[in-house]
Amino acid sequence: MVGTAYPMKVSETLLDTAREAPLKAIDMVNVFSFASPAAKPSFPGPGAWLHGGERALKRRLLAGQRETNLFHHDFSICDRYAGGMEAAARVQCPVTMLLGERDQMTHPKQTRELAQVLKAQVVSVPGAGHSLMAEAPDAVLHALRAALG
Repeated sequence: MVGTAYPMKVSETLLDTAREAPLKAIDMVNVFSFASPAAKPSFPGPGAWLHGGERALKRRLLAGQRETNLFHHDFSICDRYAGGMEAAARVQCPVTMLLGERDQMTHPKQTRELAQVLKAQVVSVPGAGHSLMAEAPDAVLHALRAALG
């Protein structure tokens, strides 16, 4: 599990913004998803911009959904989801949780009870925020390999 928590409550401000101004919500999420304005080492090349890349990807996903406001829909589902602990109690396989040490979207403190119920191994990725795979790709790869090892 990468960058997850339960419950995954979403602020009313973000839900409202996602419904009324999804492009603004994308920018809000981008601010909360990265641990710093310029993560180093970051994307594998000079001139790459993590925030800009994520923003472009999210805007492209949103543009591809003509009938559904993807951001509001997904955030609403996260906010309303109930039964996470009951579902976690039924999991019988080994679980590893990769968490960004500085994640503001799914803060590591929110995972304690879920990790206990899952009997999960928790791996904290130092200095990373919610966009773990973009900010710390090597650390995520190493942790995934170790978990599957």
